[in-house]
Amino acid sequence: MKLKINLYYWNNGVGVVNDDILIKTLLSDHDVVSCDISKTNEYRKSDIGIYIQNVDNNTLQYNKKNIFIANEEWITSYELNLFNNFECIITKSTYAKELLDSYHKNVINTGFFSLDRHFFPKNTNEILHFKGKSIQKNTELVNGLNHVKILDSNTNYLSDNDVTYNLNNHDIHICCSLYEAWGHYLWEAMSCGKLVICSEIPVFKEYLDPNLVKFISIKEVCSHNINYKFLNTNDYKFRKGYIVDEIKVKELLSNKNELLEFQKKNCDNIRQHFLDVNKTNKNKFLNTIKYIT
Repeated sequence: MKLKINLYYWNNGVGVVNDDILIKTLLSDHDVVSCDISKTNEYRKSDIGIYIQNVDNNTLQYNKKNIFIANEEWITSYELNLFNNFECIITKSTYAKELLDSYHKNVINTGFFSLDRHFFPKNTNEILHFKGKSIQKNTELVNGLNHVKILDSNTNYLSDNDVTYNLNNHDIHICCSLYEAWGHYLWEAMSCGKLVICSEIPVFKEYLDPNLVKFISIKEVCSHNINYKFLNTNDYKFRKGYIVDEIKVKELLSNKNELLEFQKKNCDNIRQHFLDVNKTNKNKFLNTIKYIT
């Protein structure tokens, strides 16, 4: 049965926009319309309204059924109070599901999926960190490390082709985020068969094969820290900061040749792990949509 589906998202210029594109592509067998609630004022009636990260109370009425895809670190008290308007809450990790189980009777963990950026990857022996536009990337950790290239899309616009090029042409990617509900950068790098060094945060521990990535151990978990803008707020009930051990980062990076050998040896397995997780989670997501209807 072909459904009318409205996808609601707030255009923040980063991950939420990617989520909208990915979900719209996955649901291409249906009649799907993307609704940017940061500017759209007219909406059509639909069978299902799917809300990505943010909720607009004024649009709930247009849909026969509503689904909320939670990025738990961005959930406000306002959005929690609207949970009873949804048929289900979709989370991207078991950790997030456990956080939200007491707030809704039907919380479903589907995991998530990312764009396949594989495009003639090359070995360059170089290390990259994407700062991006998010405030939780913990870029300060790698500032000043001469052998790590940092790309900042806030100061230097990167086209989609630029992103794909850089993912394919750096052998090691550092994802030292304080928190991620999913983490597209990490998965897109793995789609190119590249080695990822990442924070040992819940969603990464759940989905990543520890034999194919290098985890940075966590030194501290906290809700507030004056040194991190991401944590310096009381607006988000579920927000946590997984602060990694800086000494461990430097120890890992001091063995660059060993890391590069690891990447070359495991590149095919790294890419296959990405493909397997992507396929599994896409099927879970589609089955959840069928279940709701």
